[in-house]
Amino acid sequence: MPYFTSVQQYLESEREAGNADVPNSESAANQFLGMIANYVLWPRMLLTDWNPAASDIHYAVEQAVETTLARYASDRTV
Repeated sequence: MPYFTSVQQYLESEREAGNADVPNSESAANQFLGMIANYVLWPRMLLTDWNPAASDIHYAVEQAVETTLARYASDRTV
């Protein structure tokens, strides 16, 4: 839960600063962390031999960031 809360608070602060158009920070944090968990966490819990390379994890996180920016960046930051 600390990760969720910190992401949610970050998104709220970016909204307040005018850098993000995030009408629901709880939903946005859930979406962001869900994209990462879908590649990193869930397979590891279900597949005993799942061990992605650090570069693959980094790429998954980068893709989650890019997707989140595409959805929630304000017109001012694009």
